[in-house]
Amino acid sequence: MSDHLTRLKLPAVMGSLRAFTEFVHRGAQAAAFTEKDLGRLDLVMEEFVVNVIHYAYPEGQPGSIEVGYALEGPRRLLVQVIDSGRAFDPTTQNPPDLRLGFADRPIGGLGIFLAKRIARSIKANRVGNQNILSFRFEAGG
Repeated sequence: MSDHLTRLKLPAVMGSLRAFTEFVHRGAQAAAFTEKDLGRLDLVMEEFVVNVIHYAYPEGQPGSIEVGYALEGPRRLLVQVIDSGRAFDPTTQNPPDLRLGFADRPIGGLGIFLAKRIARSIKANRVGNQNILSFRFEAGG
């Protein structure tokens, strides 16, 4: 974990998603992101945060998510999503078969596929009991 990140830690519940999005928007706005950039960033954040909310913690077990960000230069932002739930590395997921129609495609995988296409340098590590997902986001990218 990088010490230069501005951080927010909240319960791993859907009610926290908006707070995390607004939190990361502050960093993105400081990096001069446009509304279009913010929309793309929202898609990536929602995918990674909602995955933690739905899958990281066993049913009924409370958990938390920590999101951090740091400006890496003009129009560049580093974001981390950290949880202490089940080990999971979204970077190892196979892309969905886009040749299949929606009815024939298994549920899941499309969000991670899109996030990987939008964000840059996505890295996932398991350190101790924590999943640490980091990605870089560039405005206009």
